Amino acid sequence: MTDPDETRTETRTRAAAAVGDWLAAQDGLEVERLGEHSWLVMLAGERKRTIGVHIDVGDRHTTFQSFFMRAPDEDEAALYRYLLGRHLRTYVLRFARSADGDLLIVGLLPHNAVDTDELDRVLGQLLVAADEAFDTALRLGFSSYIEREQAWRARTGQGRNPIT
Repeated sequence: MTDPDETRTETRTRAAAAVGDWLAAQDGLEVERLGEHSWLVMLAGERKRTIGVHIDVGDRHTTFQSFFMRAPDEDEAALYRYLLGRHLRTYVLRFARSADGDLLIVGLLPHNAVDTDELDRVLGQLLVAADEAFDTALRLGFSSYIEREQAWRARTGQGRNPIT
C-alpha cells in the first residue's frame, strides 16, 4: 500500500520542479528564490506596471498570491462588486481582501495540475486580471484622492495623471 505522506512529498517535489523549470525558461522575467518551494516573480503590466506574484508549493497545493492594491479609501461596495464581477472571467484566480483590508489576487492549483502549460495559463491570467482591473479599481476606491491630485497637477502646470 502506498504511503500518503510519501505520495504527497513526491507530488510536491514534481510541482516544485515544474515551477522551477518554467521560471528558468522565461527570458527576462525577474525571479527571486525565497526557499526550496517558494519564489517571488515580478510580472510587467501596462496599467499596473509591477505585479509581484508569490508562488508557494505547499504541502497540499500550489498557491499564487499577488498584492493588487491597498485598502480602498471610499466606495468599497462598488469596488467589491466590480471585482466580484471579474471572477466570472477568471479560471482559478480570485480577488480577496486581507485582514488589514488590502486587496489581493489569489489562486490555488492541486500539485498534479502544475505543469508548464498550466503555469503559463495561471500567470498569464493573473497578469491580465491585475492589469485590466487596476485603473477602474483605483478610480472606484480612491476617486477623491485622484481628483485632489489632478487639481494639484493643474495648479502646478503638470500633465494629467493618465488613470482618470
